[in-house]
Amino acid sequence: MNNKEFEDFFKDLDPKEEPKKIVEKEEDDLVFSSFFEDATSSAKNKMPKEQPSADFEFEDDVFAPPPPKEEEVPVRIAKPIKEEPKPEPKKKAEEPKKKSPTAAQKKKKRLNTAYNWLLTVVWVSAVLAVSVFIASFALSSINDLVGFSKESKEIEITIPENYGLSEIAELLEEKGVIDEPFTFEVYARVKDMEKRLAPGTYTLNSNLGYDQIFQALKIKEVAKNVVKVNFYEGMTVREIAERLEENGVCGYDEFMEAVRTESFEYEFESHMGKDENIYIKWEGYLFPDTYEFYTNSTPRSVIAKFIDNFNNKITSEYYERMKELGMSLEDVITLASVIQSEAAYMEDMEKVSSVFHNRLEPNSGLPYLQSDVTYFYCTENIDPFVNDPALSDSYLLAYYTYPNYRAGLPVGPICNPGMNAIKAALYPENTNYYFFVTDHDGKFYYGATQAEHDANVIAAGRG
Repeated sequence: MNNKEFEDFFKDLDPKEEPKKIVEKEEDDLVFSSFFEDATSSAKNKMPKEQPSADFEFEDDVFAPPPPKEEEVPVRIAKPIKEEPKPEPKKKAEEPKKKSPTAAQKKKKRLNTAYNWLLTVVWVSAVLAVSVFIASFALSSINDLVGFSKESKEIEITIPENYGLSEIAELLEEKGVIDEPFTFEVYARVKDMEKRLAPGTYTLNSNLGYDQIFQALKIKEVAKNVVKVNFYEGMTVREIAERLEENGVCGYDEFMEAVRTESFEYEFESHMGKDENIYIKWEGYLFPDTYEFYTNSTPRSVIAKFIDNFNNKITSEYYERMKELGMSLEDVITLASVIQSEAAYMEDMEKVSSVFHNRLEPNSGLPYLQSDVTYFYCTENIDPFVNDPALSDSYLLAYYTYPNYRAGLPVGPICNPGMNAIKAALYPENTNYYFFVTDHDGKFYYGATQAEHDANVIAAGRG
């Protein structure tokens, strides 16, 4: 580009403004450079932003960039990516300073720790206890089932007609044949023996296993004949023995031997009389009732029926009443046996009982019962069976309740009383009577004094 063209270029840029005079050549470069900066800056502002800038070369006579070569491709310069400022990390909230625990809090923590330990110890102990119990029960059940390590002992039991499996198991445990009734019952059901255990009287050994017991009880399925026998209130042991023999239950002599010697380990036996002059040990305790027996039973099994009934009849209420009266079981049954022998009806029993209770009071002045029935017991149930006169006299002194013989109650019962007589002995009527007498029709006359009694004797036709 020559000078003229250069001037024309500037005219086009600003026609109103006169172009400045070009200075000498020595200053061309400086002027051109300054001017170029002003002009090109304005032109750059008018250019589109996307248009890439080009490199310019300046020569003495040329003002234009060289044309791009055909092979070259213009390079687009990407805009610099503006990086967004990273958010500053949030400052953690300052944690409040932990306060040191108070003494109460420390104590509570120690208590909680101790409580948790205690619960753990209790739980572990309970688990161990249950485990030990289960193991012990299992071992005991196995030993009982096979009869292992059990004492050999002959035991006689009587299974009543109406007993079910549970009752039979309890009876066998009570008598000492088995130790685990629950296991016995479960095993019997498994073996289908529930309805195959027959009632009757059996002699079993305490070392038998369950299968042997089943076999023994099944043998009685080909049973003996059953007889029903009634025993009235006030019967003596000898009269009972006679009736048993008459009905084919057991022999008289064998029965009499058993009632003098047998023991059954009932709790009440410790309260029975121990005096050597008691003629028959079980007199008074063979409870009168109606019983069913198998013919040809053993005397022991027959006695067991009587005294088992007696044991069930004398409840805790009666034992408490005995304590109130200051009387033993032997005293009550002995007094009841005398009342039973004297009177037949409850009304008379209670009045007769009041007479005897009044005489038994300390300082009554009448320490002898003066009951004729005590004498009759000796003459009818003892004397005929004792060959030694001296022994007969000894028994008379022990049972006969008249002056010069036995003061107070006789040494033991003189018959087997029923419940009415036992209740009358425990709950006498409140009277001031000290005497009574009966006429030939059984009517009673009561008196408070000797004079009244003498008059009653005449009225009763006994004088």
